[in-house]
Amino acid sequence: MKLKNIITTTLLAVVGFVISMVGGMASTLFGTYAMFVHTSIGSLLTATVFLTMCKKIKSRGTIFLYYLIIGLVYIIMGFPPMILIMLATGIIGELIVGNTENYENDNRIGLSFIASELIYSLHGFFFILFLGTEGLAETFPNLFTLEQAQMIYDVFFNAKNITIIVVVQVLASFIGVLIAKNIYNKFFDKKGKVDEILQ
Repeated sequence: MKLKNIITTTLLAVVGFVISMVGGMASTLFGTYAMFVHTSIGSLLTATVFLTMCKKIKSRGTIFLYYLIIGLVYIIMGFPPMILIMLATGIIGELIVGNTENYENDNRIGLSFIASELIYSLHGFFFILFLGTEGLAETFPNLFTLEQAQMIYDVFFNAKNITIIVVVQVLASFIGVLIAKNIYNKFFDKKGKVDEILQ
């Protein structure tokens, strides 16, 4: 990957992270239902950044780098365990896209985004699964008391809740991808514009 592409991906990853954080804050407007949409709003909004990045850079490793940068931002913010989630997210995203040619394929990019964002959205589940409630409270003392960690456990280890979270997340990512395709084709796809003129 060229240095210019690394810089571009890094900048877009930071933009994506900021949008995700804003989406997370906006989820508080849903009150008690915020837990069901905490990351899905961010996914809905960042799909355009993700798809445009992939189609413009067209280089293997772009998706991995995107999520790696987000993981590094989490480390800077004082949440180092998130790097493990983001590494797994980036690897899955790259595997789904496959070869370099697929960075032109809207469907493969879309599937990659949906799967990656699903893993990202379940970070609370993975932390509880591997750390337990006490481990979560000890790892993130500034975020969770033991009682709050238990509440997280109760949310993610309830079949109904986890099903709703997954469905909402996948649906939000899917809608985000549809919007992203439309925006990309309308504003960024120069080849498509040329084809329209020639028709």
